[in-house]
Amino acid sequence: MISLILVFGLLALASLRVETRERTHNSWALAYVSSRDDRATPRGTEAEARFSKTEPGVRTVVGRVSATEERARADALRQLEAEVSEWLEPEVPASWRPDRRQLDDMIVDVEITPTEKPYGTVHTAELDADFSNARRAELVDSYERVVVLDRMLKLGGLLLFVLICLAAVSAYIRADEATKGYQTTRLRLLTAAGVGAAGVLIYQLLV
Repeated sequence: MISLILVFGLLALASLRVETRERTHNSWALAYVSSRDDRATPRGTEAEARFSKTEPGVRTVVGRVSATEERARADALRQLEAEVSEWLEPEVPASWRPDRRQLDDMIVDVEITPTEKPYGTVHTAELDADFSNARRAELVDSYERVVVLDRMLKLGGLLLFVLICLAAVSAYIRADEATKGYQTTRLRLLTAAGVGAAGVLIYQLLV
């Protein structure tokens, strides 16, 4: 029974950790396509957009000159991530980064400008991003939820390790009594190895 509880505990801890590490959103292409569609749309329909370039809180982020459009978009996104990190301080530490979906949701418009050079065509990407107070509050709230979940995972891992230690001690006592003390040294080594392996596994799941 104890073994089943420990197994289910490890599985639950692993599934929660996988969920917190998920960065599944890769919607840049959709954002780029939609931005091109917006630029091709007549001015009369621009009221349907969430923001305009003159909207308060919209900031332009310019990437570095790159050889291709894909590299220009990727560099502009990195610049946006860095600016968002600075923007969220001091409530959010610089070590935390919003996920891809959150960055994509901030993007209002994407414009890639090609420039002819003697050695070829280079590209520069400009992102109009939502830096409003409402967006900042949303990102700060997201960080706080991540912190709470991380603390719960660590507490759960600690409790699980304690249960493993208790189960290992219980199994050691039973085995030692069954062998009349003739295998005490070997049983102690096996118990210590089992507890150590469990500790390393839990640590790997939490880190």
